[in-house]
Amino acid sequence: MKEAVMYHYTALVTLLALMFYVFTSINVSRARIKHGVKLPAISGNEDFERVLRVQMNTLEFLPVFLPSLWLFAIYISDTIAASIGAIWIVGRVLYMIGYTKSVPQ
Repeated sequence: MKEAVMYHYTALVTLLALMFYVFTSINVSRARIKHGVKLPAISGNEDFERVLRVQMNTLEFLPVFLPSLWLFAIYISDTIAASIGAIWIVGRVLYMIGYTKSVPQ
């Protein structure tokens, strides 16, 4: 009987990516309160719109990122897939930091 292959590193990176998405969603809620943007509005304050755009952009890329990550892990390498995934997460964090700064900054 064939032994099951485990993808521990890819699973960890998947969880980190999903945790980052949850974090961006929480940031949107905080920005709504801070900038007085009431539901269901998605505009009205530029600083809020940048926070929302980071969350939505992350959501838009997850359906491409996660299957690609897992296919790479299964057919190529768990370790390399996890490394690439970690780089993607770091890139998203840097994007969030840079994009959410106010215009004067």
